[in-house]
Amino acid sequence: MSRSQGNESRLVGCLGIVAAILAISGCATWQRTYHGVLMKGSIIEIQDSDIYICIGKRDGASVGQELNVYKMVATSTNPKVPMFRREYTGKVKITEIVDDHFAKAIITSGKAEKNNIVELP
Repeated sequence: MSRSQGNESRLVGCLGIVAAILAISGCATWQRTYHGVLMKGSIIEIQDSDIYICIGKRDGASVGQELNVYKMVATSTNPKVPMFRREYTGKVKITEIVDDHFAKAIITSGKAEKNNIVELP
């Protein structure tokens, strides 16, 4: 094996190690991103009159806050360019902060369904 081939092999090996480290650390980053961006504000569960939302202490939620509820409605049938609009469906009021990431609420007007989103007016 020539000297340049040996250096190329070492470089490829180092790049593989760096890629593996990034992939492993990316899992933790992905989980934070998923919760912070994709799940944040989602209605994740409804049990009787209790609604569990993905907004908690860490997001600044507090008991008594009222949040608008929206459902996402597809406005395009093109799968390559999905387009959505938000449709207001009601209001919920936070009754309990469960932890840093979740709170419990009740419907105060309109309706709310699992996978709808909530946010401050």
